[in-house]
Amino acid sequence: MAFFGSFKKSAAELKDIRCLVVTAMLIGLDLVLKFFLNLNLTDELKISFAFVAIASIGMLYGPTVGAIACVITDIVGFMIKPSGTFNPLFTLVEVAGGVLYGLFLYNFSPVKPDVESPKAFFKSILENWVSALRIVLAKITVAVVCNLIMTPLFLTFQKQLEASDFTPAVFWAGFISRISTRLIKNAIEVPVHILILMLTLFPIMAAYKAIFRQHKSAT
Repeated sequence: MAFFGSFKKSAAELKDIRCLVVTAMLIGLDLVLKFFLNLNLTDELKISFAFVAIASIGMLYGPTVGAIACVITDIVGFMIKPSGTFNPLFTLVEVAGGVLYGLFLYNFSPVKPDVESPKAFFKSILENWVSALRIVLAKITVAVVCNLIMTPLFLTFQKQLEASDFTPAVFWAGFISRISTRLIKNAIEVPVHILILMLTLFPIMAAYKAIFRQHKSAT
């Protein structure tokens, strides 16, 4: 019941104009980060910061709003910069990410990192280990479900349909092969993404509360 309650509570957020405005701003931020702020370390390894915007939506407004935001970002992103043929299966991958961030991060208190020194930073993480653990579990779950299961599965399915040679043996061989090629990439990306979330979620939440606290006082 608590699981479904998160979706219901998140859906209720859509009645608030504040939710719609902030979510629209974060959707715009996601698209900007996705297209203009990527670190291309190698041809295969690219670090994107767009996940911060989706994680923020999940943290502020929950899994339902996160899912809707991911549908919009995927469709609008394809319209802005088309790549191949639009495939709704990969929209589901984006939606799954938004839902997972919402389930793990909705209504939690982000870690306040102490960035004076590496030692102080890790000490602040240990002192707030419950919040830190939620960030870690959120990112690992997204990586496993979206990057290592859903994306390889849908890519393999798409390739098999294009080849008109759909057999279980070939399908599972292709699926396992794609997982293998993504393991190293995700093993490098996940710790980096976790660190970025620990550094960014607290300032985002603090700014959000400060802005709307001032607005409430003015009203």
